[in-house]
Amino acid sequence: TVRWDKNFLKVIYLTLARRLQTFRIYGGVRFGGTLTLDDAWRLGFHHVAIAAGAGQPTVINIKNNLCRGIRKASDFLMGLQLSGAAKRSSLANLQVRLPAGVIGGGLTAIDTTTEVMAYYPIQVEKTLERYESLVGQYGEAHVRTRFDAEEIEILDEFVAHGRAIRAERERAAASGEKPDFAPLIAQWGGVTLYYRKGMADSPAYRQNHEEIREAFEESIAFAEGMSPLEAIEDQYGALRAVRFEKLEQTDGRWQSVGHEVEVPLKSLFVAAGTAPNTIYEQEFPGTFEMDGKFFQRFEMQDNQPVARDDETTVKIGHPAPLTSYENADRRVSFYGDNHPVYAGNVVKAMASAKDGYPHVVALFAEELAALDPAQQPARDAALAALFETLDDQLVARVVEVKRLTPTIIDVIVRAPLAAEKFEPGQFYRVQNLESRAPMLEGTTLAAEGLALTGAWVDKSKGLISLIALEMGSSSRLCQLWEPGEEVVVMGVTGTPTEIPAQQTVMLVGGGLGNAVQFSIGKALRAAGSRVIYFAGYKKPGDVFKQEDIEAAADIVVWAVDPGAGVEAIAPRRPQDKTWVGNILETIAAYAKGEMGDSDISLEDVDRMIVIGSDRMMSAVKEARYGVLEPYLPKKPVAIGSINSPMQCMMKGICAQCLCKHVDPETGEETFVYSCYNQDQELDRVDFQHLNARLRQNSVQEKLSDMWLDHL
Repeated sequence: TVRWDKNFLKVIYLTLARRLQTFRIYGGVRFGGTLTLDDAWRLGFHHVAIAAGAGQPTVINIKNNLCRGIRKASDFLMGLQLSGAAKRSSLANLQVRLPAGVIGGGLTAIDTTTEVMAYYPIQVEKTLERYESLVGQYGEAHVRTRFDAEEIEILDEFVAHGRAIRAERERAAASGEKPDFAPLIAQWGGVTLYYRKGMADSPAYRQNHEEIREAFEESIAFAEGMSPLEAIEDQYGALRAVRFEKLEQTDGRWQSVGHEVEVPLKSLFVAAGTAPNTIYEQEFPGTFEMDGKFFQRFEMQDNQPVARDDETTVKIGHPAPLTSYENADRRVSFYGDNHPVYAGNVVKAMASAKDGYPHVVALFAEELAALDPAQQPARDAALAALFETLDDQLVARVVEVKRLTPTIIDVIVRAPLAAEKFEPGQFYRVQNLESRAPMLEGTTLAAEGLALTGAWVDKSKGLISLIALEMGSSSRLCQLWEPGEEVVVMGVTGTPTEIPAQQTVMLVGGGLGNAVQFSIGKALRAAGSRVIYFAGYKKPGDVFKQEDIEAAADIVVWAVDPGAGVEAIAPRRPQDKTWVGNILETIAAYAKGEMGDSDISLEDVDRMIVIGSDRMMSAVKEARYGVLEPYLPKKPVAIGSINSPMQCMMKGICAQCLCKHVDPETGEETFVYSCYNQDQELDRVDFQHLNARLRQNSVQEKLSDMWLDHL
């Protein structure tokens, strides 16, 4: 959390960091994406320790789940830390409204409740300061035209609260006191933790009751016996209230009393527990033996691995830090929330490292005993060579930034291992480094993590082309990156697009979505499939990489939205077509033969891959059972690359990317991690829900965009 003094942790970090000859940290490297176990052994490592923390958060069963205003606690806490939203200097966007509630009874729930209390004054003050500066520069009317009716309500709410926070600071300064924001936050609805049992039953109380006491000192509220049933939306589809079932303790058990309570809430954070982070086993099945949801624990006895299964249900037992993995003399150990004995909090996580250390040292007892001081220079040289290799293979650097259109730029980076792992359809998490970003007027020009596809990769040279649409402050910052600059290119992540052989495949791309289709179309053709590609744009000047689109398809149909004076996009190959009309009108015109004869008929299409805005993909989904149905007799499966909001992109940690699916036959609702698999059946995706999720930070995003204009 951002509130507590981390100096004790910094002592540990600095003790390691000063060992310049033996210690390195490489950030932005995804284990299972950029780097696998086989890579580690090939590079020369002797041991791998997985200290990855918690994994997927629990998705609770609640009606209207994850409507706008509802987040997972891990999403919120990561936004504060990873994106730096709690810093006044940050351009990161993390929108919170009051009254706010947190569901859960563990230490993460306590942390979330107190963090919301601490963050809200920072949020509204930052909003006020930037709003006033922009109004002073551009005029109030101009600034407010950027926001719709719902956003104006939120903006005015934040500005009014920001002024109240400022007034309290001024009062406190004049009186020589510390400002007290608690009465103001209570006046605006406060922050309350809701737990289905009693406080004394909560994991937070059992594990560290002092945290609850300190949270009360910060004026949070704790509501016992509250089980959530339904999120109630306002006229805009955002959270207005939550309906709870009231429980009471009877004969030692918390049971329903047949009474429901509706609580006004504009923000809700869910901290209902997590699973261990065992994503590597899901990506590479058979790598580890499992014990339920945890890795099976092993320890070495007489140079043989011995499994331990003693009393793990009550989280006591042997440290047993080793997994089942064995490759010659190579082993993998695990710690913290991954480990059944130590899961639960950061103190246990540090204890797991302390307890596990002797077991790891014992693996190398013979080598340590045989160390010859005379060989130290050779060992130093070998380690220096390893670091040189890691610097070359893992550190991503900008090679070139090219403008393709007035709103699209191409960032070419060199990141050899990340490039080597790329398969068509996958993407990367990209951002610049805060510590090296320029600063203007107290604002750090550091981007939030951007999900960018690899438009192309050159694996022999380690190059990746990352194409970004400038539609917000973070994506606009890419144009400032300089050749040679170190950046984060984490990945690959997502799932490779399924490439069928000997089929007829219809690609539909809209705007930036066309960049994703380059590599997919080429792979389809290489597999012997025929490809017809409908490439849609708002205007002819938005076309980029025309030669790559042509290489991705047997036939390209160029589409440009209608408008006054709009001219068709000129095809460069005899088999290609062009049309002025939106993407659906263009597909229908092609199907009707209005563009003349063609070698590929829509009647032959076996599969559709649709990539563009959520509105475009939603329109194609509906059209398959409407205007396009007569022309698609095979009823091809339609896949969309879903652009959910994303943050960590590590396949199930922050849960910001959760996408709601509805079974078209049963109506059953499920949630899918889009960063685990971005390719989803269009028929199952709830696009109205997706659109709402994409608007969860819209006020801050628009203000940040204008603030960047100002800077």
